[in-house]
Amino acid sequence: MNAPLKLTPAQVKQAAAEATDPQAIVRDALARLPGDKGAIYEDEVVEALRVIRRKSEAEYTRLTANVKGQRTRLDKLTKGEGEQPDSPQDMVLAVARQHATYAHTAEGAGVALIEIEGRQEVHLLTSSGLDRWLRGQVYAAHKVGIPDQAMKTAIATLGAVGTFEGPEVQTHLRCAKQGDAYYIDLCDDGWRAVRIAAGEWSLLDRSPVHFIRTAGARPLPQPGARGNVNLLWKHLNVPKDARPLVVTWLLDAMRPDTPYPVLELAGEMGSSKSTTQRRLRALIDPVAVPLRGAPKCVEDIHIAAANAQVCSFENLSSLSQDMQDALCILSTGGGYATRQLYTNGEEHVITSKRPVMLNGINGVATAPDLIERVITVELPTIAAAKRQDEQSMEAAWLRDYPAIFTGLLTLFAEALEMLPKVEIPEGMQKRMLDYQRLGEAVCMALGGKAGEFSQRLDSMHGDSLARGLESYGVAVGIQILAARPEGREWEGTYLQLLAELNKMPEIDRSNWPRSPRHLSGQLKRIAPGLRRAGVRIEAAGRGRTGAKVRIVRE
Repeated sequence: MNAPLKLTPAQVKQAAAEATDPQAIVRDALARLPGDKGAIYEDEVVEALRVIRRKSEAEYTRLTANVKGQRTRLDKLTKGEGEQPDSPQDMVLAVARQHATYAHTAEGAGVALIEIEGRQEVHLLTSSGLDRWLRGQVYAAHKVGIPDQAMKTAIATLGAVGTFEGPEVQTHLRCAKQGDAYYIDLCDDGWRAVRIAAGEWSLLDRSPVHFIRTAGARPLPQPGARGNVNLLWKHLNVPKDARPLVVTWLLDAMRPDTPYPVLELAGEMGSSKSTTQRRLRALIDPVAVPLRGAPKCVEDIHIAAANAQVCSFENLSSLSQDMQDALCILSTGGGYATRQLYTNGEEHVITSKRPVMLNGINGVATAPDLIERVITVELPTIAAAKRQDEQSMEAAWLRDYPAIFTGLLTLFAEALEMLPKVEIPEGMQKRMLDYQRLGEAVCMALGGKAGEFSQRLDSMHGDSLARGLESYGVAVGIQILAARPEGREWEGTYLQLLAELNKMPEIDRSNWPRSPRHLSGQLKRIAPGLRRAGVRIEAAGRGRTGAKVRIVRE
């Protein structure tokens, strides 16, 4: 005869709990809980919860959902024998692997692809958006917060998953191109996007491209069935002849596959420069802080470019040559390298190409190579009788905002349809030829004449180059030299030319060359502007005392 099986104390408790109705025991404890905070921790109640959890995690979650502040302790007490409670890091990894897949970019940045209610969210692993989502998922499952160090360790693990197990994906910020179509991220809660192609645009519930978002991004308005881009001019202080230049800049800022011209707004105090700039940005890349003050260094410009689709600076009085060079890089695409923090020599490289907006009382683009990339618009002064209070202006803008955005999308689609028909005659082609061709297509879509946009662009560039020459004392000196009645030409070495220029009184010498080599460099910069002013700079061979230069008055 076999000896009777001896049960452990834990097995005795479990058998007793199963012999009764465990749910009735728990419900009785929950009823007593308001007056007896320890009721839920009585041995038979904990054992009943353990039995319920072993049979159905869902039923256990329902019963304990309203046990505020005590769920974590109950989860530990009702674990099966031999099981260890989950660490905070394990909790993060469990929900992270359950609800998302992981990938990496070509640069090695980890990416989370999250499926939520039929939409896909895309987050960099280092973004605040992913951190917030992970903390929310863990709290929903366990009603606990996650310490920062545990979150950091878990994200590092997810980064390894994306790098070594996940595919390589391409991510975009606000604007993208795929095939013949352009895509714009609305940055709304539904992660919707707009697709624009030749002759048509459509609103997509799910974007075929991977858009990421920065913490400061704000949503664009939902486009409607009908729009009216002409409503824009009610809210901007832009002169009529400059409007085609501005609206083309807006559309070009949505094309990541072409160089971006820089938009510069200039005008007296009270000409609505900042408001105009803020409204323009709201149609492309609305953010929490739409206007920034003057950058303190070149690095500030590149960091701004890495965190938004549009770089927007206001109230500028001047820009150093290095900063103007940085804006040229942003216009056509390039990078900025600096030493990686906490390393001896490894570089951290920021690569970007972004639309840029500037404003100031006077135009700050003075370097000729930047002027060729700049669209300068002089804003007229607003008469005191026509001024409005800020609240009324904002309310009117918000009413028209969706219709303006919709009209802009329609104009973009029509311009893309016209674009293959655009031809720019030789002699009229500008440095920013992609922008010029789009401008011609925009004018055609609006019913204008061929060549009209190029004429306006040429006139604007002429004014800008003339203004840029005024900031170089050497340019003024060269023009004085070329205007002398002795003849139409001057020829000599750079040393002789510098000596000749030094004799001239009353010339601004704040940017004056210190040597013949510096003079040669300045002449190369200002040569395009001088040609437009009727003065040609030519190399004239080499003499015994150095390279020679010829100045010809046309």
